[in-house]
Amino acid sequence: MGRNQKPSHRSGLNKQPVGVEIFNRIADRYDAISKFLSLGLIPLWQRKLVEGVERACFVLDLACGTGDVLKLLRLPAFAVGLDYSMPMLKVAKEKAKNAHLVRGNALALPFKDGVFDTVVVSLSLRHFEDTETALKEIRRVLKAGGRVRILEVGIPENPVLSRLFVWFLRHILLPVGRLRSKGEVTLHLYRTIVEFPHRERLIELAFKTGFKGGSYENLAFGMAVVYELTG
Repeated sequence: MGRNQKPSHRSGLNKQPVGVEIFNRIADRYDAISKFLSLGLIPLWQRKLVEGVERACFVLDLACGTGDVLKLLRLPAFAVGLDYSMPMLKVAKEKAKNAHLVRGNALALPFKDGVFDTVVVSLSLRHFEDTETALKEIRRVLKAGGRVRILEVGIPENPVLSRLFVWFLRHILLPVGRLRSKGEVTLHLYRTIVEFPHRERLIELAFKTGFKGGSYENLAFGMAVVYELTG
């Protein structure tokens, strides 16, 4: 994609995605809240996410939020950050001055087919209203043979750790999180974690939407997962 290439007519801005209003309200506190809820581990997970992203490639940071991952990308990669939330993009603009920021909907990406070498998604895929549609759109804008790197919160595979983790989310992080943010914020985060298609289910969904390869790596005993998909 050249620097002067204009987005296609698919703006996807007619309907505000679910959860955007929440992120609009907490944009200035999002980094502090997310680091608190992840016990400070998010920066480590995000560095793992961008491992191996080529310098000389076109990269889309989908649902880029406040721009933490864009800051980690090794320039001179041509990086585009897309998010629906204008308040989040304003924060990202201050962090990632060399990135090209675009307001758009992940379910109707404003880019032509086969544009990006790499797409990264950090802790955002579970917030999209329709995971399958989001994966189809990612596949559409990805070049043949391109790579997708996804970081998501996971539920540990070990049955004992799984029960402990869900209990911790419900009874510790949710109540304490309400003291640091609005109650609906932590409730939204909890619901998206427990309802997300984790690990093999996400890989199966990726194959269904046209991806040819998929794998994942557990981090922090499975509390987070880095997925890699190939087009």
